[in-house]
Amino acid sequence: MANNALPATHGILVDSHVHFHNPAHAMGDLRQAAVAFAAAGGSEATGVVMLAERAGYDVFQQLHSQLSPTWELNSLWFWHGNQRLLVVAGRQIVTSEGLEILGLATRLPLPDGLPADQVLARLDDADAIIVLPWGVGKWLGRRGKIVDGLLERARPGRLFLGDNGGRPNWWTVPQFSRGVPILAGSDPLPLPGSSRTIGRFGSVIDVQLPEYTPAARLKCALRDPATRISTYGRLAPSLRFIADQARLRFLRKQLEPA
Repeated sequence: MANNALPATHGILVDSHVHFHNPAHAMGDLRQAAVAFAAAGGSEATGVVMLAERAGYDVFQQLHSQLSPTWELNSLWFWHGNQRLLVVAGRQIVTSEGLEILGLATRLPLPDGLPADQVLARLDDADAIIVLPWGVGKWLGRRGKIVDGLLERARPGRLFLGDNGGRPNWWTVPQFSRGVPILAGSDPLPLPGSSRTIGRFGSVIDVQLPEYTPAARLKCALRDPATRISTYGRLAPSLRFIADQARLRFLRKQLEPA
């Protein structure tokens, strides 16, 4: 269960599901995220922003000229005063079955519309951190059975489930009780003001990140069965969840062709 209080021993705070819906505001969103990470873990806490960019987006490439490089192609450092944030590249892919899959810590360009098994295989070959993110209604019925099948066929330690701060606190997820590691993230919606949620909900991992190869170290820690992954932040109250869903429906209706 999510908890606002951090464990006594902790290394980094990881928001494992981040979208920058407006690329022009990415630097401002990072500054805002730094404030959120500091509020959750203290001013010396290292925050990690793991991008899950949709088709047509490449904000990570845009940030290259504005952030500090590492020796890796998939990570950049951002400093906000004394606050250090790691920005890690990643993609969100929509499969032919209508499932979302996150390939984190990779620059692999994968198109939407491929079968889920093929997406998982290609991300695994690219050594990505692979996450099946929970979403409203997306793990019910036929798609829920597909998720169950993917979990049964997955190699141990190579597949994660994803929770997000937009899930209402009364919505239980049966798949979360299967013993598969869970990575938490904000998953900001494409709504005005949603970027304020970045850094407010995520995972706590006790690991120290080196300056030059931080994403590689993070991947090793996440895959290590001995690593304890806990969740910080709060799930969505009912009123916020209902309001967000109503705003999303209104936005989609506005975008429908007349």
